[in-house]
Amino acid sequence: MDLDIIEDADVDDRAVLLISGSVDLDSRDKLLAAGRESLGRDDVDGLILDLAGVSFVDSTGIGAFVELSRDAEDRDATFSIRNPSPRVQRLVELVGLADAWTASTDS
Repeated sequence: MDLDIIEDADVDDRAVLLISGSVDLDSRDKLLAAGRESLGRDDVDGLILDLAGVSFVDSTGIGAFVELSRDAEDRDATFSIRNPSPRVQRLVELVGLADAWTASTDS
């Protein structure tokens, strides 16, 4: 399944990427490009990955999340995930990143 990304914003000047599809080797570069473009804007203080539409994440996808979280940290911006499916949330917990990333179910 392809990866679709729609950019939105929230009230706290954070970019929100609404992601749907598979986050894997084939889609990694697309996700990184969208996240880095969002973080590169002067009016953005953080990045939220909304994962409600994500059907699959592999280790390459988790690696892309890690890279974006480090990119955010490098520019003193926040990073969080939102609306992960139980499967994605479990994967985040298994790789030890649940404490590092704020995960919410807010929309």
